[in-house]
Formats: sequence, C-alpha cells, structure tokens
Amino acid sequence: MHLNRFPLLALVAGSALSVIALPAQAAGTRAVYLPPQLTSATQSTTAVHPGDLSQLQLQATDPQGSPLTFSWSATTGTPGTPVSDASSSTLEWTAPQCLVNGPPQVMGTVTNGYGLSTQALFDFDFTQSLDIDHQPDFAASGFDELTNMMLTNEGWLRLRTHVGQLSSERIVFPNEQHLAITFVHESAGASHSLGYMYYDELVVRGYVDTQGTPDDSSDDTLVDANGNGIADLHEDLYNLAPTTGPQARPYIGGARRCLPARGFSSQGFNFSMPDLALNASCTAAFTRQSIPDARPGAHPLLPVDIVGATPTETTAPNANAWSDLGLYPRIPNLLEPAHPMNNLRGLGHLVFLLTDDDSGRTTFNQLGTVADTSDFEEGIPDYDVSAYDAHGIPRAVNPDPGITPNDRTVDLGTLPAGRELVFFLVTQYQAIHDLDQNTVYPCLRKAANGQCTLHLRSPISVFFSKSKWNLDQDPVGQTPVAQRNLGCPYTDQCNPNLPQSSSTACYVANSSQRLCGWLDQEALLRLRQPPYGNLFLPMTAAAVHAQGQGSMPHLLLNEALTTTGQWLMGFEDLPGGADRDFNDVVFLLRNVTEGRVRSRVLSPDDAGCKISQVSFNKYDSLSGVCTGAGANITYALATDCDVCSEGTCVPNPTPTWHTLALPRGSGRATVDVSSTPGQQLCWKAWLTQGMDPACQPTIHFVDVGYLAEPGTP
Repeated sequence: MHLNRFPLLALVAGSALSVIALPAQAAGTRAVYLPPQLTSATQSTTAVHPGDLSQLQLQATDPQGSPLTFSWSATTGTPGTPVSDASSSTLEWTAPQCLVNGPPQVMGTVTNGYGLSTQALFDFDFTQSLDIDHQPDFAASGFDELTNMMLTNEGWLRLRTHVGQLSSERIVFPNEQHLAITFVHESAGASHSLGYMYYDELVVRGYVDTQGTPDDSSDDTLVDANGNGIADLHEDLYNLAPTTGPQARPYIGGARRCLPARGFSSQGFNFSMPDLALNASCTAAFTRQSIPDARPGAHPLLPVDIVGATPTETTAPNANAWSDLGLYPRIPNLLEPAHPMNNLRGLGHLVFLLTDDDSGRTTFNQLGTVADTSDFEEGIPDYDVSAYDAHGIPRAVNPDPGITPNDRTVDLGTLPAGRELVFFLVTQYQAIHDLDQNTVYPCLRKAANGQCTLHLRSPISVFFSKSKWNLDQDPVGQTPVAQRNLGCPYTDQCNPNLPQSSSTACYVANSSQRLCGWLDQEALLRLRQPPYGNLFLPMTAAAVHAQGQGSMPHLLLNEALTTTGQWLMGFEDLPGGADRDFNDVVFLLRNVTEGRVRSRVLSPDDAGCKISQVSFNKYDSLSGVCTGAGANITYALATDCDVCSEGTCVPNPTPTWHTLALPRGSGRATVDVSSTPGQQLCWKAWLTQGMDPACQPTIHFVDVGYLAEPGTP
C-alpha cells in the first residue's frame, strides 16, 4: 500500500500536523477509486495543560462523490462526542491529567463509500504548572458545604454572624451555632444557679404535649399523665408523686433522703412531701390555712393547701436540709446533668453553679450549690467555674485553676440547627407569701378559675425561660409585666409605675417616652469592656410580656441592638416578681460563630493519574475588631474528596485532609500529597469568630494549582 502525506495548515500557528492518504486498490482493470481528500484540518490549540480543551475539525471531499464517514481516536485524554455532517466533523478533546505513554496525539479518519480512508494526526505540546489556578471565582454552586458563610457583593467568603431575633419563649437557631454564656452582673440577696435543657428531650421524656391544644398552638403544653392536677414536669422537679398507686411515677434520682417517704393528701389525691422542702430531720410539713389569693385583684384570704417548709434567714441548715441529694444538694435532680448520683435521670446542663459576686464569702443561708470562695466584686462568679465542665460535672483536671477572668465565660459548644433551648434559674432563698411585696408561694395546682389550690413552700425555686411553665402566679397582672430603658442606669429611686414623672427615668431615643433604667451603672460600664464585646446599650425600650395562664415571666431576653449575635438575659429571682427589675442576675448569651466551607472537586477524575503536588495560595482577613482570643481561619486540602461508583460521584465524608500552616493575610504553601493517592482535589476552611462579636473573618480569594503523575497500576 502506498502512503501519501499532505501538508495542511492548522488554525493555530506553530501546530504540528501530518496527513496520511491511503490510495485506492484497483477494482479489476476497469475502474480506479481514490481516497477522500482533506480540504481542512484545524485544532484550536496545540499547547495544553491538564484538563484543557482543544477543538479539532476535519473537512473533506470524495473524488467519486460517495458518502463520507468520520471517526476519531486518541492515545490519551478524553475525546468528546463528535459532531459530523456530510463533509466535516468536529471533536472536543480534553487533555489528560498526566502523561502515561508519551505526548498526546489525536487521529481523525475520514472514510468514503468504497472503504478508502485518509487520516490526520494532531500532535500536542503537554505541560503542567503549579501556577495555573484551578479555583474558579467564588460562587455558591462551587462548594459542597457553606455553613454559616455568606458571599459578599465583592465575591468574598465571609462568616455569617447574624442569626436573627430570639425570644425568651422560643430560643432556637435555624443554623448550627456555637454558643457561650458570659456572666455580667448580680445584685440580689438570693443565691442562684443557671442551666438549660433541650426541648426535644423534654418531649421524649413525655413532659410536653407536642400535639398542642385548641388554646395552645405553640406545642408548649405540659402533660399531666397521672391526672392529679399537677404537670408531670413540676411533679418530677420536686418528686411529689406517691410511691404506690395509680398516680405513682418513677423517682427522679438515686434514693430518697427522707425515708420512709412522708405522704400527704390534697383534694383526694395522694402525694409525697418533697425532700427539697423538708428540713434536715425530714419533719412533715403540710398544712391547710388561709392566705391571700395570688391572682391579680384584691387578694382576699382563701383556704388552701400548703406543702413544705423554709428556713428563716438566720437559721443555717446542715448539709442535707432542703436537699434531694443527687449530684448537688439544692438543685432538683431533674435539672442536673445525667449522672450516676441522680440515677442518670437528669436532663439539665448546669452552666453556672453559683452566681454570687459580692464582698462576702457566704451564700444565702448556706444553701448555695457550691461554696462562695471570693470576696471580690469584679464581674466573675465567686467560685472556680473552670473546675466544672459546660454541663456542670466536675472535671478530672481543671484547665484553669483558681478564680480567673476566664471563669466569667462558659463555652456551651456547638448547638445543632433547630434544637430549642429552655433556660432555667434555680434560686435559693426564703419562701415568702406577701402580696404587698408581690411575692407568692409557687403554685403546684390550679382550679379551673385560676385559683391556686396547692402551694409549695420551699427555699428552692425554679424559673424557666418559657414563662407559662413557671410555677408562680403573677399577682399584679399588668400589661406589659415590666418596661425598662436598656441604656439608662438603674436606680431604685425611679418609680417604674410612673416613669414619665420620675426625674431619674431616661427618654427612649427618638421619642417623648420616659422609662426607668434596667442595669446598674456598674453593669453598663462593664459591658463596654473588651471581654463583653465593647457593648454600648442604646436608649431603647425593652418589655416583658405575659404569656397567659397567669404565670409570672422571669426572663428579660433582649438582643444587644448595637451588634449581632448577642442577647442579654436578665432574671427576676423571686416568686411573684417582687420589684420586677429583671436585673437580679444578668448574663450575656453569645453566638461564637463558626463557619465551614468546602470546595467542590477542582480536578477531573482520571483513574490513571494521581495528584502529586498542590500549590495553595490565599488572602484572608479578620475584618472588624478581632482582638479577642479564638478568632482564626484555618485551611486544609485533600485529593480523595469524592467517592465514585459506576460513573456517579458523591462527596467523601472522610477524606484524608492535609492541614496547611498559613499566616493571617497572604499565605502560600506547596504540599507533597503523593503519599495519599487521589485525583479528586478539594480544599476546606474553618472560620471562627472568637469571643468578639464585631469580628468578621473573610476569605478574599484562593488559588489552587497542582501537578499529577501516573498512578500505580
């Protein structure tokens, strides 16, 4: 067979192209057929890098006028689907990720109706470089994960710090959040402990009716499964259920302190006297007497049942008095973290075991959960907070011994998206029923008309962020329950009932309304310091609203309007509301925002190659005020980022990450990744805000280059 070569011009100057013509074989002696003739052979580029595209085209005619067919083949790379017509064919070819068998070549063949062919050979110059950027401009479609991240108008990736408004009745975040709580201020004679529970765990335990009722579409109705008129949540807080009979319930805790259990009857139902309301000798304490009605109005004397006793302010109990044992003596076992000492029945997470911050070293009547060991008033609780974990369990090793500035904040960790929190304050104080002072005994059971028929008298009171779950009644009944000016200093000289005529009240910004202040001047000044995010409260009105059922709300939760991701939590600590200043103990709930970003795979999958080196170049910044500890951006990359099967690839949940040690701002690193073979390159970053809510970690750009080599057969 005689071969003929025809020199043809390529579209791109400098390309190397050779054409081979195959002559026709004589058909007998009467006719001679000629092969197709190439009239054009072009390629869009001859110099390619890994993954580059080149468009190839052949045009031909047949001397005999017979129909033409086109076919393509390649020594390496990935040919696309040819597009052909009667006289031409176009192919899009993708360069390989690495060279296995010499330089790339693509062969185009045109065949006529007599089986005669002409071929064009396309040669390519293949090179690799770490300087070629394979990371496209940032776009949402370019990432497998964007958690708490946003794309700015400039095309940057920035930590999303705003998480919206919360209310005391529903503390839930739509996205995963990292939370911390900082102690701010305490000004009360009582002692307190702060904790929280997960709403869904209360549902699983059967305390909350998730079906709702015609009068309660928010699904916060408490269940009374044994039908004795007391919500099971309240019954189990104080272990009121009888030990036997149809109303019996499992005991919350290990063993009862007072054995045998002291029983009492009220309106035909049997109950157990709560250990949290009995003295060290477990002296029975139940009476029926006339006391002022706690409902709003005239407060006439009405006969009611009262269970429990309370120490006087001068009587110091021994260690077991007014205790249900458990992990901590004066915290209801149900509100403790699950622990062998409460028979793993606790549902609570205890953030601060003691909120005393005063000049003495005593708790109220020695009823504090832990000992007061400091006499400094500096905005730090008077005990070694770090000796306990974020749930209130003693640590085996204290990471920060002694009372230090770190003890003002407890890191709650990461809260899953959509998981609701219910905070609670446990108050240790003398029980007082004095309607002139707006203090009442908590109510365990109400009649249909709202009158309390069974009161609890105990030095251990519990107040929930969901006001309708609170045991104490609101004896005043005004709407709103309280109003305060956030930025105005608190003084007891201001009359909250007549603020317009009180000289110590402050004008609400941009209005003629005057309201009494909320926080002491000391607390306002403290919030303006760096540990609290340099928080200046505006002259803005804040209100506490009743939620029905006659229960007293105890939490003023307000977003710090001068920034985002911070909420001030001020508690009123006495049953009935007392002076209703909602500043007896104050905390700052903080969204310590963390963000995660993971790119999609930046390299085509090629089973014959593996990535050997990666160049990673970035520029980022910690915009805003990032003086607090913990603000950071860290990076990692991997080459096994997808799991592929039968042509379908999904993100690998556990790729082999190579952590990059990069400085803030500009940073570049070249990483040898040949020890972890893979051809699916991606990168990820973690962004943390730290404790400063004004900090905005931002990734301005990322460049990623790589080299590939033949994989091991």
